[in-house]
Amino acid sequence: MVFKHNKVIRKSSQEPPLFVGPMMLHGDSKCATYLNFFSTINGALNGSDASTSEFRVQDNVVTGLDDETAMVNAAKTAFPNSIQLFCLVHVKDNVCHRLMSIGVPVAVREGILSRLFSCLGVAEATNETEQDDRIAELLQFVRQHNDDAVDYFKDRVLPEVSMNNRTKWRESWIGQRQWTNNKCESVDHILKTQVTHE
Repeated sequence: MVFKHNKVIRKSSQEPPLFVGPMMLHGDSKCATYLNFFSTINGALNGSDASTSEFRVQDNVVTGLDDETAMVNAAKTAFPNSIQLFCLVHVKDNVCHRLMSIGVPVAVREGILSRLFSCLGVAEATNETEQDDRIAELLQFVRQHNDDAVDYFKDRVLPEVSMNNRTKWRESWIGQRQWTNNKCESVDHILKTQVTHE
């Protein structure tokens, strides 16, 4: 977990630097392993000096994750009332891999990705009506070019993108851009590089 401390400003970029928060070193990617970590975080929040009833910690938890099923399930179990954000870089990569694996031509893949993630795509919708219209356009395009992929989008991809949209509309502090976990990935890369060099 990483965070930006807004009272500290880096001279070179005039941006708050990233700080490392709680982290877990693990040897597997099983739900039980992630659940152990998230349960520990939950316990720390509930056992802190700050009264959770005063700050309503359990009502305000937003978890930002990549598209790894085991991690998502563990977060939902440890924080049952939490709101999930999904890294749209990972979602986009998964869509690309899925479409390539079923033989969707490049031009069709680009059309699908544009209808999902471009400035006029589903992920950039600013309200429910706009989102519904863009989803309808996307699904129509997918049906025309590869009907076998429709269920994948309806059951897997669109629920995640739609949840992100609803969360950013409701929680203005998240910002209106497509959410990614790039900050966590950057720190993860730095830590792995340091460990490898020592």
